[in-house]
Amino acid sequence: MSPANHAALLNSAVDTTVFALSKTFTILVLYTVYVGLFLFSLYTIVRWNSRGRRFMLIISSGMFVLATTDMLMSVISWAIDIAIIKLAIQEDTASVRRLIRLYDNVDVASAALLTTNNLLTDLLFLYRCHVIWDSRGIILILPGAFILATCSLSFVVDSYEHILDPRVPYGMAGVTNAILTCLTAGRIWYKSREAATVNGNAFRRRYHTAIGMIVESGALYSLVLLLQIVAWSFPLPFISGTETLIVFRGVCIGLVEQMVNIIPTLIFVRVGMGYCQWNQEYPGLEVQIPRVRTPKLQEEAFPEDVYSEVIEIK
Repeated sequence: MSPANHAALLNSAVDTTVFALSKTFTILVLYTVYVGLFLFSLYTIVRWNSRGRRFMLIISSGMFVLATTDMLMSVISWAIDIAIIKLAIQEDTASVRRLIRLYDNVDVASAALLTTNNLLTDLLFLYRCHVIWDSRGIILILPGAFILATCSLSFVVDSYEHILDPRVPYGMAGVTNAILTCLTAGRIWYKSREAATVNGNAFRRRYHTAIGMIVESGALYSLVLLLQIVAWSFPLPFISGTETLIVFRGVCIGLVEQMVNIIPTLIFVRVGMGYCQWNQEYPGLEVQIPRVRTPKLQEEAFPEDVYSEVIEIK
């Protein structure tokens, strides 16, 4: 190998290692936070006594497994980068090429994990939207189509990265998130108007709390996706002297890979901390909530009609 080629290989390996280090560090920090949130959310879900609890446990456990696997694969990628630098210094070209192929395979597997993880999160939000819309199947057509499109485009980019702009799946995921957020929050707002005709403004604050939680989570996820799109807008391959941009991209990818789990888990945590335990107030009030067939006490009727739909996200 000529000195020029050796220097180019070494510079590329160093840039890739900087990228992997920034990504891995971000993932490790966020994963530590996520583990605590997951354990608390698991306790919250187990305490719920409603339909959909098993579905929540399965989805949450699946997200935890994917998040853990992603963290481990990120650490492995970083270790491979370090090994590549050592071998490049020793000018062991054959071993470097083998490790580069291994690194590429790990990178493809990590991208597939992110696609699967995002699919689970979308299914969680889709199910929540389905329940809030009184299990009307027709409401799932539009967001379901966008979820399938996002998943398909992501797998195309993972398998044939030169065919499609990698920013396209993230943009599609943002649109999907916006549709689900609008459908869910809009339905709750409509129900708040229905409840107000029966109960005045007694329960409007509770509805607004639920709307705020959903809009906040949707906005946070959109912001993370936007940062990722901006990061992918920088030219490739890595160019020596652009370490700041490389670190920025690594941080953004790490944010996406873990925030896709943290954001929905935060909703469970907020419910478990008592931000929206609406069914514990006004214990003796007789209320006829719209679409509740028989008059019941407020603390029984309200959870079944609104609270269980909005907050338990069945």
